[in-house]
Amino acid sequence: MALQLQIALDRVPLEHAVRIASAVAPHTDWIEVGTSLIKQFGMESVRQVVAAAPGVPVLADLKTADDTVFEFGLAYEAGASSATVLGVAADATLDKAVQCAAEHGKEAVVDLLETTGPRRAELAARLPASVVLAAHIGKDAQHGGTDPAALLGTWSAGRRLAVAGGLTAEDLPGLAGAGDLRVIVGSAVTGADDPAAAARHLARAAGRD
Repeated sequence: MALQLQIALDRVPLEHAVRIASAVAPHTDWIEVGTSLIKQFGMESVRQVVAAAPGVPVLADLKTADDTVFEFGLAYEAGASSATVLGVAADATLDKAVQCAAEHGKEAVVDLLETTGPRRAELAARLPASVVLAAHIGKDAQHGGTDPAALLGTWSAGRRLAVAGGLTAEDLPGLAGAGDLRVIVGSAVTGADDPAAAARHLARAAGRD
């Protein structure tokens, strides 16, 4: 099974993010409007990226910790196909994310940033199969040799998964065969001189092209 590719747009001016979205759209399965863009530019960032990449589903990386119905509703109304909720949030918050996604016919992703092994296993056992569980090493914690895939374990068997945390094209072949897996790559594209070429390289490494 080919890996799914999600390109994350973070820490760039909105106009540049929109240009990148348009350029990489033919080479990716998903485009992510990153938390920093949403905090800086609001839901307008989601609307503009959705418009720039017609036919490519867009994830709003809200990292919601509370008030899920309101925040997810904003993202879905702006055109997002998916939104993220933090795995360290209360169970009630996670349950509302699942319910809100179902009511809108959209996707919910649980960002497992800073969750413990037992918490990951608990969520994998409890949440519906439609929910994507995203193993994530945050920006501040990334360093040489960081491997977000190392966060996967027996709990991940049979689940829809994503991994994020400083990934490059060189990391992707080693993730092949991990099941229903979405790889999330940001700075390797947004920091490239030619984002479209970088996206094509990633797509080949993911087995997409």
